[in-house]
Amino acid sequence: MHDIPPQASNPCSRSLYSVRSALVTAGPTEEPIDAVRFLGNRSSGRLGLAIAEALADRGVPVTLLLGPIRVPVPADPRVTVLRFRTAAELEALLRRHLPQFDLVVMAAAVADYRPKKLAAGKLRRDAESLTIELEGVPDLLATTRELRKPGARVIGFALEPRERLESSAREKLERKDLTGIVANPLETMDADGIDGTLFLRDGRVRTPGGVIPKPDFARWLAAELTSEYSATAH
Repeated sequence: MHDIPPQASNPCSRSLYSVRSALVTAGPTEEPIDAVRFLGNRSSGRLGLAIAEALADRGVPVTLLLGPIRVPVPADPRVTVLRFRTAAELEALLRRHLPQFDLVVMAAAVADYRPKKLAAGKLRRDAESLTIELEGVPDLLATTRELRKPGARVIGFALEPRERLESSAREKLERKDLTGIVANPLETMDADGIDGTLFLRDGRVRTPGGVIPKPDFARWLAAELTSEYSATAH
């Protein structure tokens, strides 16, 4: 991985790329097992919220697709918030709204698996063990690819162990047909800071230079994604 050259790290040194609208996804999904239980993950949604706010600060109208988070949602009139709970609900929102946006930032932590059948009511605890059959959740970046606005810039996220961070990020970048992908080590999920790296489709690597608070990373990323410098990445 390579740090940003000093002359490229200042967004003011580059003219702004014309982003007329941005779609940001944030937070986890919850896949129901029965009427009261679900399969979920530990995503807080804080980074996605910060990215939406940072883009709005740069004058970009933002629509935020937000999962079931446990942190307060700032009341920001510049950001339109639409809620989802399951991966299927998020997919429906993407299919409805994706064609409208120049920039798409997929920061939501979508489940890889979900229960194949939803149990009616509440499952009784009347046995020593319980077997739940799971099925794979469709890759939303793949299933909605044809709906992207022509020329739209789509940014994905990869949360991986450090030892395979770069290789996984580059593989997903190609397979999902992305403009760029932000790679984060696993410890990012519970931390206040982030050691994120932006891999771009043309091979360039961008980083703010080590661990920084998530709001600072969001501002850095928003500057990168609205700059002419990275507009030719896809």
